[in-house]
Formats: sequence, C-alpha cells, structure tokens
Amino acid sequence: MKNFSLLLLTALWLYWPGQAVSSELSSLTTERRSDKPVSLKHHKAATVTTQSYQSHVWFYSVDLYLSGDRNANGYYHRLEVELDADTSEPYQPVFAEFSLLPSYGSERVFYTSSVFELYRQSPNDWLAIDTVLQSQFAPDEYLLTIRLFDANTGYLLAEVSGFDDANLDLLALEDINRDSRVQTSTTVAVSGGSAGIFSLLAVCLVAGWRHYRVLRAE
Repeated sequence: MKNFSLLLLTALWLYWPGQAVSSELSSLTTERRSDKPVSLKHHKAATVTTQSYQSHVWFYSVDLYLSGDRNANGYYHRLEVELDADTSEPYQPVFAEFSLLPSYGSERVFYTSSVFELYRQSPNDWLAIDTVLQSQFAPDEYLLTIRLFDANTGYLLAEVSGFDDANLDLLALEDINRDSRVQTSTTVAVSGGSAGIFSLLAVCLVAGWRHYRVLRAE
C-alpha cells in the first residue's frame, strides 16, 4: 500500500502541467507547450540531423535563444529552448530532461519537464522552456543535453547534445547573481606639483634672507 501511494504521488508530480523542477534551486524555469504560442526571434539551431540516441522517438528540431547580459561580458543568464520531437507510434507520452555541462566539472540537470504527448510527425506537439540561471553557474561555455523519457516506464527514448550538434555546444552562460554590473571608481590623489615646488622655494628664500641679515648684523 505504501509503495502504491508513492507511485501515485510520483505520477501526479509528473503529470502536473508546467511544474518547474530545478536542480538545487539553481535555476528558475517556466514551461510552455503547443497549446500556447511561442516566438523565438533569434534561434541558434533548427533541424536536428545527428543524435546521440533515438528509438521510435527522435528530435525533429531544437531552437535556442540566449539573452540577459547585464554586465556585457558576453555571458547570458537566460536560456530559452524549444523542441519538436516525433514518433513512429500514433501516440507517445514523454517527459524531457535538460542539463548543462561546463568545460570542467560534472553535468547538472537544471530542469525536468511535465509530461507531454507526441503524435507521429505533428508540428503541434512541441515543448518550450524559459530558464533563468539563479546560482551555481560560473561564466563558462556550456554543453546542452536534452533527453526524452517514456512517461510510463521511465526508459530513455531519445537524446541529443552538443557532442552531436555544434549548435548545442559552447553556450556562453552564467547565473544571474554573477551577471551584475560592477561599479568601480578611481580616485587620483595629487601631492606636490608646481605649486608645491614654488612654495618650497619661497620658504628657502625667506630662510636664506633672514640668515643673511643675521650675518650682517654681527
């Protein structure tokens, strides 16, 4: 009975629409599906030609959009991803997992989506996420990996990453805490100068004149 209750809670969690699952609260993600329109103005990647793994499910396209660079250092804190996947089956429920791999270090899952449905090669079963990296992402060139799992069994059905498609690699990202403008001020202290030299000469002349008068008086 206890295992059944746990299984039921897990199922409700996965099927809850738009549920954001972030790794250690290091990112904040909102989710959109095909019933809500989306427009990515500057996409970096489109049709996927090479994939790490695919079964009866595969990625048709992946679009990326990076934004948010407060300190203008070339690293962004916001990542938008829109994916369209297809299946050879009439219907396939899946959920997606998104992770980032830095140049040095381990892969970190930053979002796991709610369950969505694929209908053969339909263009209207896409999924889009909008993520703001909150913390624990140092400025780096990250590699993005997207995996699709069977919602009923949890089996991996498809995977694509920057190892397969260069458009999913070298993503210049950092968390929003690091992406802040650095206010600096410079104070220049000037001592001496021409005025200081002339003052010193005047003091020396006065002292010399007084000494000369003393000598004459003797």
